[in-house]
Amino acid sequence: QAAVTPDAVALVFEGTRLSYAELNDRANVFARRLIARRVGRGDVVGVHVERGVELVVALLAVLKAGAGYALLDPHFPAARLDAALADSGSAVVVSSPRLRGQLAGEQVVVEPPSAGEAVIGTANPAVAGHPGDTACVMYTSGSTGRPKGVAAPHRALLGTYSGQSYAKFGPGEVFLQCSPVSWDGFALELFGALLFGGTCVLQPGQSPDPALIEELVAVHAVTMLQLSSSLFNYLVDEHPAAFAGVRHVFTGGEVASAEHIARALSRFPGLRVSNGYGPVESMGFTTCHVVRPEDLTGGPVPIGDPVEHKQVYLLDSRLEPVPGGEIGEIYLGGAGIANGYLNQPARTAERFVPDVVRADGGRMYRTGDLGRRRPGGKLEFCGRADLQVKIRGFRVEPGEVEAVLAKHPGVSRAAVVVREDRPGARRLVAYVVGRAGAAPVPVAALRAHAGKLLPEHMIPAGFVVLESLPLTANGKLDRAALLALPAFGRNRRPRPVA
Repeated sequence: QAAVTPDAVALVFEGTRLSYAELNDRANVFARRLIARRVGRGDVVGVHVERGVELVVALLAVLKAGAGYALLDPHFPAARLDAALADSGSAVVVSSPRLRGQLAGEQVVVEPPSAGEAVIGTANPAVAGHPGDTACVMYTSGSTGRPKGVAAPHRALLGTYSGQSYAKFGPGEVFLQCSPVSWDGFALELFGALLFGGTCVLQPGQSPDPALIEELVAVHAVTMLQLSSSLFNYLVDEHPAAFAGVRHVFTGGEVASAEHIARALSRFPGLRVSNGYGPVESMGFTTCHVVRPEDLTGGPVPIGDPVEHKQVYLLDSRLEPVPGGEIGEIYLGGAGIANGYLNQPARTAERFVPDVVRADGGRMYRTGDLGRRRPGGKLEFCGRADLQVKIRGFRVEPGEVEAVLAKHPGVSRAAVVVREDRPGARRLVAYVVGRAGAAPVPVAALRAHAGKLLPEHMIPAGFVVLESLPLTANGKLDRAALLALPAFGRNRRPRPVA
């Protein structure tokens, strides 16, 4: 793209505007710095940089060096990021001047090139690669208490955006990059622009800022927004002007609100709203549905049809397709499938299984999600087959939060549930049991302990200290009884088990 439209605006960040040629030159210079540190094909490089021009330069440079990148959100606890670095085997960490030295590993600072580098290092590096090479590693919550690094190949990245009709990609499109870098939706906002000659506007700060989103949409004539369902709903309620002039909004990550979509379409008749679905293991949107008025009159908003290059199957426990209208587990296939979980072969083998539908030697991903096809074939999301939940669009395994809380020296057992005491307001609540004979652990201490090891979206909103956890008749944790308890408090007894 830099060769085709070198002078077109590629990136906008605060007062900086970078053309495709300028961005490519800076990425090439930094790629040579990485190559000089022996970064190359098969390596994973941690990128610990605030959102801004240098973040994009760093990502492109890692790819140009032949390696894959692992985005490390500066808002996450350092202990969690160091664990991700150790898991990924990253020997090199790309950092900014402000963040340098905060994490383990050899640090390479990304900054504007020197005069000498700008003269000799702007040619594209001659680095070989393969479509199956890892392009990025994205960490997601793990049920065992250990985050999983999803290794996505170049094939998945390109297949998710190339030759697609679910969005308009190309010159004249302005994408706002406001999603957290730890969310797989980050890639759509960045590469949806840069692979096709569009412009990517970077929002300052690490988390979406509703007021800033509204301002940037107006100032830069943004044409495409991607929002978690929670953020979409909040903007409709509190910042509806954020949609003025926008041509296409994608919502996903959680169940869509028909009420909020209806209000947005009513106020902005020219707006196109798409409800998408796709776990990180399938690289972004795997299904997508342009919402129509008839979708908003009852029942869940459909998640639609598979996008190009990807397949969706609804299978029963014998891996046989379920009849139309019946609920089955969602399996995904096609170009978006990840290589697996980094350094977790058993977990990879459990979730990435042979594609028995196409029987072409490929693999499919077992999502754990449930779905069914409506009359006409549109896919409808029907919940989870396990305990995994979505909080503000992020995947959360309660087991990981429970494992962290259980590491506190004053906690003997912990259980975490998701509560929705008000419609649309989903939050995690932790119920903990203290050590025998020890003083009750203060809630503030539990919150501080969780904050040292978990990102903000995984820290429970409420903590309740119990004398014991409620159990079912067969001795298992009774989550239904937990949901009947208050969401806040301390030293409460569980309700008797029926």
